[in-house]
Amino acid sequence: MDGFYKKGNCKVRSDTHFMVRKGITINTVFATIVVVALTSICIILDDKSNYMLNWLGIVVYLYAILTWKWERKESFFSIYTIFFTFFFLFNYGQSVMWALGIGWDRGIGTGVLYYGSGIIPTESQIITAKWYTSISMLLFHYGAILFADNRTGKTVTVISTEKAKQDRVLLYKCGCVVTAIVAPLAIYQSVNELLIARTYGYKALYYGEMATQSGYIQILLFLFFPALICLLIGSNFNKRVTIAVLLIFLIYTVLRVMSGDRGSWIYSLVILIWVFAQRKKIRLREVVLWGIIGVLGLYMLNVITDVRNSGLDSLSIESFINGFSIENSPIVDIFFEMGGSMGIITFFLIVGNGIYPYGNTYVTAILGAISSRVLSLLGIEQVFISNWFSQDYLGISWGTGFSMIGEAFVNGGFFGGFIYVFIIGIIIGRMLSRYKNWRDIEQNPIGAFVSIAVLNIVSGLARSAVYLVIKEFVYGVLIILLMVWLLRQIQYRRLM
Repeated sequence: MDGFYKKGNCKVRSDTHFMVRKGITINTVFATIVVVALTSICIILDDKSNYMLNWLGIVVYLYAILTWKWERKESFFSIYTIFFTFFFLFNYGQSVMWALGIGWDRGIGTGVLYYGSGIIPTESQIITAKWYTSISMLLFHYGAILFADNRTGKTVTVISTEKAKQDRVLLYKCGCVVTAIVAPLAIYQSVNELLIARTYGYKALYYGEMATQSGYIQILLFLFFPALICLLIGSNFNKRVTIAVLLIFLIYTVLRVMSGDRGSWIYSLVILIWVFAQRKKIRLREVVLWGIIGVLGLYMLNVITDVRNSGLDSLSIESFINGFSIENSPIVDIFFEMGGSMGIITFFLIVGNGIYPYGNTYVTAILGAISSRVLSLLGIEQVFISNWFSQDYLGISWGTGFSMIGEAFVNGGFFGGFIYVFIIGIIIGRMLSRYKNWRDIEQNPIGAFVSIAVLNIVSGLARSAVYLVIKEFVYGVLIILLMVWLLRQIQYRRLM
């Protein structure tokens, strides 16, 4: 065992396991050369670089994942790589398929970009969008990795075992209270949304008189996933507590899937898999086995959907064969659907950011995080940029969503957008780099809770706007941290 020495009531550790190696690894140097070389080729090809740019984005993704592993000494399956993978899929998913020669007749550029806009992007405009997205992903990664929580050459104070136990107890108490209130509410709301979706359609959950995605109930639901993480970490993954948490999450997820939701529960599921993977290492053969089962399950669901739509009479060997073809692949559909978020930056690169008539959305998000009344007192109009773009600008009754890169462009223009993306990379990189494995969870349970809960919040940022992320952080993570602080103060007063 590595040695500890006492410093007050805490144990202090300064071994190299808590240190990031100084300098840049040779692997990172070679990987950077590859990225620069491919970028240079695309620049030389100019307007003929459309196909090569598909691969440039893929190389940028691999570069980010590999360099994070090499420089941070983390596994390929880490908090940061989970975020960056979602970031990549939402902003470059369609280009991945095009790079593989799949779906050239699908996606951005094959029709009107957004209903009511009349804009059909040209090849040159799509090239610009790919360039902008690739550079944005690269700058985000540089912001994250350059300003990550490096502890090189520093003596790190580790919370004592007794202090960690106390913090776990506090988290568990908070988790019990919040879950007892929020979990039944979340399940009730999910049942209600299922009934609305079956009667009026999935879009009715977001728009119209039956909309459920706003109000006080939605704010309370921001506590749902953080409370479950409190129970897991606080109980130190007690078997009964873990089963209860998984059962609650399973019921919630099934209801969300049945109502048509294909969003937030996916992020939470992947994060839970990561958490359990830290406690019990998953073998490669298990990953392969479950991967194969998952892929086959997706294809079988695709076949079942086709049969349901066309009737049992269509069930035949040919229907199974067609269901497993590349053209009908649900995996291809996922890439094209998720990758559609690149349409936002494509659109704004064409029309410019001047069409947005309001102020900086980041300022609005920060000032209005606690309450929109603050904005009213300051004379600032509260505008959700995604709603404005869909309902006010395009005049459609459903939502197009938005994107982190698109919002950065709207606020900063062409070059200012790059600066904003870099800054967001710094913030998210700092928050996701402090706690990376099971040892960190054991030694600093509250810090681990924050990182895991924040990952659940920011995973969808690639396809949304900052306002909702900050709102969810304030009413989800900060509320629980405030509860922990209050409980700690009560304990101290009792001991005095």
